Amino acid sequence: MRRSDRMLLLELTEGLGDLSAAVAALGESQQRIERRLDAIEAEAAANRKAAKAAARGLYAQVEDLMALQQGLGVEAPLPRMRGWAAGPELMRFLFEEVAARGGARVLECGSGTSTVVLAYALRALGSGRVTALEHDPAYAARTRREIAERGLGEWAEVVDAPLTAVDIDGESWRWYLPAALPGGEIDVLVVDGPPGRTGPQARYPALPVLLSQLGSDAAVVLDDADRPDERAIVARWCADFEEFTAERLPFERGAVVLRRGR
Repeated sequence: MRRSDRMLLLELTEGLGDLSAAVAALGESQQRIERRLDAIEAEAAANRKAAKAAARGLYAQVEDLMALQQGLGVEAPLPRMRGWAAGPELMRFLFEEVAARGGARVLECGSGTSTVVLAYALRALGSGRVTALEHDPAYAARTRREIAERGLGEWAEVVDAPLTAVDIDGESWRWYLPAALPGGEIDVLVVDGPPGRTGPQARYPALPVLLSQLGSDAAVVLDDADRPDERAIVARWCADFEEFTAERLPFERGAVVLRRGR
């Protein structure tokens, strides 16, 4: 083979190698594009799903709020149910809980929107009373003002209950001053305080301290039950008080209701 032919063959071979490499690179680039498109589509599908879930959740809360307002027979706007306040779904559940009993003796750990709404509910039913323990004097004063302005003093009260050391089976907790606790039987115990910042599993003492006052068919409702501390509290309650069973309520921030023997 002549030298010129060998050079031409070598150039053709190198050209074919470069072309193969270019084709391979193009294939890899196409695969990257396809993977990126798949990722974009998956992200878009997840966003659509999240948006639909958010819309359903919002609609459900509006529905709960409307049902609650109608059930309470109140034309004036209810207190805000966002931020730290209990949401409409929990308030509707509590309303239906006390309505099923024809009224109830309610004790709240923490005060606020739920105190006002429960007072409205008991007024509509014509029976019962809600007592709220509050460790923060400013917050207690605000809730009292809401109660007074709405003419609900017959149905609700806020008790100043500073946090103090409380002993439970040799373990010390920061909880409401025992001397501030009201006497009498409790039909519904709403545990929405003390705040988590006051200590680990800050709401655990509610059940052991108030156990002897709970009626045989009492309901214990824990708000914010999706938080790690509250999940740990529920697990400990169920382990320490086996006569209670827990049911998770599918609300925005999570809630759990405990009842005896169910």
